[in-house]
Amino acid sequence: MNRIINLLLFFTLTFISVYGQSPTGDKALSNSAEIALKQASLRGKVTDENNAILPGASVVIAGTEKGVHANENGEYFLDKLQVDKLSIKASIMGFETQTVEINIQPGINELNFTLIENIVHLDPVMVIAQKREQQILDVPSAISVVGSGIIENANLVELGQLSEFVPGLFITEQGANRPSFVIRGLTSEEISPSAQPRVSTYFNNVPINRANGASVALFDMDRVEVLKGPQNTLFGRGSQIGVVHFISKSPSNTNEGYLTAGIGNYNQKEFRGAVNVPVIENKLSVRLAGIYDFRDGYVQNTFGGTLNGKNTTAGRLSVRFLPAKNQRLDLILNYQKDDTPGVAFMSKQFPNATGDTNIFGYRASLEQGKNLSTGKELFDASLYYKYNINEHTYWSTITSFRKSSSSARWDGDGTSAPAIDMWEDASADQFYQEFRYNFSVKSRLNGSAGVSYWHENADQTYWFSPNEQSMAVLFLNPEYLIMPDGQPLLLPALPDNPELGPLAGMPLPANHQENNYSVATNQAVEAFVDFTYRITDKLSLAGGMRSAQEYFKLNNEAAFTDGLPSTLGMMTGNYPNLFFRPSLEKSMNDNCLSFNWQAGLQYKINEYTNVFTNYSNGRRPRVLQYTSVGTPEVLAAEWIDNFDAGIKSTVSGNVFIDAVAFYQKYNEFQTSAWIADTETGEFNYKSINGGKATSYGLETSINASILKKLNLFGNYAFLHAIFDDTNKDGLEQEYAGNTFRLSPKHTFTMGLNARTKITSKINFFVTPSYSYKTHFFFEDANTPGLEQPAFGLLNINLGIEQVKPNIILSIYCTNMLNEQFITSAGNTGSLFGVPTFVPGPPRMIGSKLTWKF
Repeated sequence: MNRIINLLLFFTLTFISVYGQSPTGDKALSNSAEIALKQASLRGKVTDENNAILPGASVVIAGTEKGVHANENGEYFLDKLQVDKLSIKASIMGFETQTVEINIQPGINELNFTLIENIVHLDPVMVIAQKREQQILDVPSAISVVGSGIIENANLVELGQLSEFVPGLFITEQGANRPSFVIRGLTSEEISPSAQPRVSTYFNNVPINRANGASVALFDMDRVEVLKGPQNTLFGRGSQIGVVHFISKSPSNTNEGYLTAGIGNYNQKEFRGAVNVPVIENKLSVRLAGIYDFRDGYVQNTFGGTLNGKNTTAGRLSVRFLPAKNQRLDLILNYQKDDTPGVAFMSKQFPNATGDTNIFGYRASLEQGKNLSTGKELFDASLYYKYNINEHTYWSTITSFRKSSSSARWDGDGTSAPAIDMWEDASADQFYQEFRYNFSVKSRLNGSAGVSYWHENADQTYWFSPNEQSMAVLFLNPEYLIMPDGQPLLLPALPDNPELGPLAGMPLPANHQENNYSVATNQAVEAFVDFTYRITDKLSLAGGMRSAQEYFKLNNEAAFTDGLPSTLGMMTGNYPNLFFRPSLEKSMNDNCLSFNWQAGLQYKINEYTNVFTNYSNGRRPRVLQYTSVGTPEVLAAEWIDNFDAGIKSTVSGNVFIDAVAFYQKYNEFQTSAWIADTETGEFNYKSINGGKATSYGLETSINASILKKLNLFGNYAFLHAIFDDTNKDGLEQEYAGNTFRLSPKHTFTMGLNARTKITSKINFFVTPSYSYKTHFFFEDANTPGLEQPAFGLLNINLGIEQVKPNIILSIYCTNMLNEQFITSAGNTGSLFGVPTFVPGPPRMIGSKLTWKF
């Protein structure tokens, strides 16, 4: 604890002594006049012809190393200027560059820019990837943005659909409780409640460290920013391979809103809307948004109910208060509840009750019927405060509390047999506090520094209730689990076989229940700094470092909870349980101090073309876990070294191209696998050390405005991610030569967004898109059969829009070609040689009516 306190004091004193400056902010600030007498500075605003602000616009002094980006209000501030005649240049994607010569006088000078749109142009894209407003063109790293326009035009309502628009990102959702985010072949899956994600998800600048809280409903979103490659220095310890940052729409000073109602097949019902009210003009604004989205499952269960459905209710309250011209306070309250049917884990080996083994008949026979379910509930509250010293120098704080819980009950064998009946409950409470200082020194050194504290209590319960009269068949003769007539085989007792010794002929219980309970306390204190230094007018150096003092504690216990003792547990050594050996509560803990850093160079060929190269390292903390027999295990921390280089360019204001090549080396690679060892009695799904691995690839995208109302877009990603032949000790690895799971070698998406007038008041619009993935495995073990062949999905959203009143009627269709593909393979059944598969959604159609006011 003393080390943590000293670390906090050190960074706080450093910030005050190095970056503390007398305020030079707005004229309203009390001491601005005094500063104006001592130095020359220039401030102003960048807008378009309609007086709309252009945040992120680049404002530089031509031929010098001084330059900044317009802040969220479109304002800029250049200080420490010479009293001289200077050329000031403002630029942003989609607009003509404007250069103005001005005679700088002592004190504060003012110069506003009004940029002219190119006749055919792309809309500018503002991001906060480096914790300050910039246009995407100027961010020297691999970043993709899915804006509200694409979300609306392409009718993106699922996270998996969203990921198709980001090269290098793959998101799968088996149910509402546990999405998997995959960036460059690394997944965010956490097996133990002490394990931390590789892909960090953020919601409005607040980290989401549990997968059950990362399944964010895509309603009233401003944009989603996706950063690829290690982001530990900017986004913290959980960002080993990338970040997915969800940013909702903020309250504005305008009365506006919308209402949407939709219907579709599979009994689809959707209602969503938002209203924005400026309660006190330029002082207090409120935005309220919500969604209800219901759909029956597309898989029928012969035992009752449906599977793979949807039932989401969510709401968000955002309040913005401006107590003074240089202060801002944002309060965001967010709630979401999902109560959905279970996941259709289906067997290809055994028939359903109608004798069919084709999972794309979308008919399962899972004996628990309507008891199968997935769900989650989350609530978060965050308070953001910002105090401006000037347009680019300010203090900010974020205080956040998040509470999430999730549950899932599934049929592990995927058949009508009552062999594997499992339930998982998980919950987490998280507190996050951040203090950040954003600085601009001489308009040449721009960046931020700060400290943060994160605390989490997470728990996880696995409940297992096998009917051992069916489970015994899996142990002895799994091929007879289901008979040819589709009925399960039940053994009332173990066979009277001498090879079974004293267990021969023993009765098998039909009801046995056991559970395994884990609870973790995770916390971290972090200190960080990130900066960009303009060496010349064309060359910039970017760098950053973050230190983290982390503490983890994991408690675990297992118990026999109901029914009869397990007979099969005498075979596994876990009696009176089968899977989890009963044990009293036990505990282990770990703590560590780590450092991450990154550095890179960016060369600005002109205002619209940048090339860059970076080195960064990423880290995943040690994983604490217990085996099924209660043995503690600690996996070494996983490290990644990342090298990348890229180019971003805007051509004539109407074509944006970016391409990034990367090379990554992994040490102590952590993977997950089903482990079965009959000698020790261990049967569990856990993290294991996969050794060393290497990946390299290319990610590129293009967005082109061909005509004023015709945009073409596309992306392509190549990924070669494999386990090395030998580990760090030179010994051959178990997975040598295997590819990472959920890692297709080639992916691409292409599409267009077109609008045309039917009459003076009615427009027609259409947005088709096609996404393609080559072959990939679902396990790092690359088990034959647990894989997905190459496939493509065609989606479309089209309709008509009336201008006044603004009413939109749209029709959508996903998977138009009714492609047959799977979203999961292996799963719990793999442990017993009966893998299960989850069929992807078939063709879905629907219609929506929207009123914007």
